[in-house]
Amino acid sequence: MKYVKTAFWTVLFVVLFVLFTLNVYQSVDFRYFYGTQDVFKEIPLFVVIFFSMAVGFFLGLLVILGEIMQLKRDCRAKDAELATLKKELDTHRNVAVKEFIDSESNGGNGAS
Repeated sequence: MKYVKTAFWTVLFVVLFVLFTLNVYQSVDFRYFYGTQDVFKEIPLFVVIFFSMAVGFFLGLLVILGEIMQLKRDCRAKDAELATLKKELDTHRNVAVKEFIDSESNGGNGAS
């Protein structure tokens, strides 16, 4: 499986490298608004592709960071709830043991 994974990434890298070298000398006109005055002329295609991938990566990173922060918040809430429940359980355990010890010292059979 390790060799298949390595072969896959190698082939992918080679294909992307070939496509990159084919597009190096191509240029595009970038229009960021409608009309003829808002045009960047003769921008290399690989710059446009790289910039759009970087923007997509950044937006994806923001989404992932938001989800991570939400999961951490949920985890802290669950930890606080767990601590509360453990404290309550310890309290009930101690009460039951104390009642049992008191009933044994009074000569009872453990039931109040």
